[in-house]
Parts: sequence; structure tokens; C-alpha cells
Amino acid sequence: MIVKDLEAQTHTDPLRRAGYEAERQMAHYLKRAFAEDGYKFVFHNLRLVRKDEVAQIDHLILHRYGLMIVESKSVAGQVSVNEHGEWTRWWNRQGRGMPSPVLQARRQLDLLLALLEDHTTELMDRSMLGLKQRTFTGIRRDVLVAISDSGRITRKSEVPELVKADQVPERIGSLVQQQFDRTFGSFGFTDAEMTRLQSFLKARHVAVSAVEDYAAQREAEGESVRGEPVGRSAFPPRPVRSGQPEPVFEAAPLAPPERSASPVRTSQERQAQARPRPDVACRACSSVNVTVQFGKYGYYLKCADCGGNTPAKPVCATCGQPGKVSKRGLEFTASCAGGHSWAYWTNPA
Repeated sequence: MIVKDLEAQTHTDPLRRAGYEAERQMAHYLKRAFAEDGYKFVFHNLRLVRKDEVAQIDHLILHRYGLMIVESKSVAGQVSVNEHGEWTRWWNRQGRGMPSPVLQARRQLDLLLALLEDHTTELMDRSMLGLKQRTFTGIRRDVLVAISDSGRITRKSEVPELVKADQVPERIGSLVQQQFDRTFGSFGFTDAEMTRLQSFLKARHVAVSAVEDYAAQREAEGESVRGEPVGRSAFPPRPVRSGQPEPVFEAAPLAPPERSASPVRTSQERQAQARPRPDVACRACSSVNVTVQFGKYGYYLKCADCGGNTPAKPVCATCGQPGKVSKRGLEFTASCAGGHSWAYWTNPA
């Protein structure tokens, strides 16, 4: 059953358009396989937020025994995984390293499970005459990475999660059947729990604002390689509440009136004390354990957790224009053509 459909999207950027087409292809196969299946519930483009962290899930399958995430990747050429688990995308005989989408999907699943565990008492039944609270411990947790049908896969090590898009429904059915065939005592959601989970996940989806969509497009353009039809951006956008984007900064409390100076000074103090922007994060794993560095194509974010690189593409929260990064010591400031400036990031000493 399709609980949340794939939203129609129109992108002028080839990078993002290719990514959307990969998701649309995968959504087609999932609809064909599970649209009338009353025991598998499919969510497309599910975006969840927990404690300022974002999980952008391409496809989520909720089934009787657990949860499964399918990460779509647009690959028109070839993708290879070596014996060390390192991923490379190939086009016109040129290879380019890429973060592991398997690890990316697992991090999304971890955030999803943490969000569900926050609401255990709301979502899960009580057993043993109401004396014991059921939890999410023991549920089946799977991830799959689906590349375009036209792509090719080369493996030097076993990567069971990596499949072609048209093979995904069969793999989902096989994994669920494996759990069904296990001995008595394996975990399974009740009908009431399945109903509550469907409603909860659909209600927790957070849309993306126009400003964030523009920022993601600019970030994607910064990562595109000439002549290579690569996949979509994994840029983690900011949450949107009540149809409006949240403020870029959480300003520190203003100083008491008797200690305040001019309004210009107050603005500078608030910028200096503001938290880092939520979109200053690794696009691969959403980690904020990053440093700003300068490379061949300008400033970028280096992730200390997964080693990935993300272009530094600040966007002004006031006017929505792209910002330019400048450095002073360990501090980085962004400014836009509209005359606004803000504290972008501070590297650790």
C-alpha cells in the first residue's frame, strides 16, 4: 500500500533532475509490487526531523516485522565497490569517489528509529495484561541501495545491499519472507501498532521551503562534474514549520538595556553568538562535525565522521540570495549581494 506518494518535482538543474528520475523509477517498481499489498506500507520522499537532525529518506517500507529504507542513486555509467568498501562512480573511463550510500541509509534509519523510540508509549502496545510496555527492540532493520536500471555494478567485495532498481521489490519480499520463516518468538508489529505507525510517520513529514530548495540546487551545481550525469544531492535542508522556514540563527539573548550600545553593535554581537547554521552539515551523513577548508573550487566542508566533502554554499535567510564565504582566523563569515552578513562557521582551535 502506498501511504505517501512521490511528489511531482520540476528541476532545471541536470544533477537534481537525474536524481528525481531515479526516485521516480524506483517509485514505479514499488507501486507495481506493493500498491495492493496490505502488509507492506510505502512512503516516498519522507523527510523527518529530530533534535535539529534531518533524515531525507527516498523510500521507506514499513512491514510486519520492521522497517526498510531504499536509497535511490542515479548512475548512468558504472559504480564499483572495492575490497575496502570504497565506492567509485565511473563515467567516460573517469572515476570519482563517492560516500557510501549504504552508510548514508543506515544513518537515516538510526535517526528514524531514535524518533520512534522517543514516542514508544504512543506507538506501541502494552502486553501481559498491560503490565509491560512493548518497545522497538528486536524489529528487523534493512537498507537497500538501488541504482538506475541503465547503470552497471562492479563488486570486489560482497555488498548485499546494492541492487538494480528493478530487483528491489523481489529483494524486499525475500527479506520479509526470511523473517516470517524464522522460529517462533520473532518480533512482529500488531495491527494497531501498524496503523499508529502509518499515521505517525505521515504526520511527521516536514516539507522543504523554496529557499532551501534553491540552496540545495546551488549546492548540487557546485558538485556537478562536466559531462557526467551524476545522481541527486544529499544536502540536508532545514526544517519548515507552519509553512515558514525556521530562522537561520538562534540569536543569543540581548544584553540588558543599560549595557547595550547602538543597534549596529547589537546585531554584530548577536551574529557572533549565534549557533552555526543548520545547513552547515555533511551532505552524506548529515553530521555537523565538520571544518571549513579551501580547495580548488573554493570553500567546502570537510566531515570528520565520514571524510566526505560538501561545498560551502550559504544562503541568506533575509533575502534568499547566495552568500560568499570569507575567512578571518578560525572564523568564517558569509555575505550576500543584498548587503547582509552573518557568522557562518568557526573551526575548532
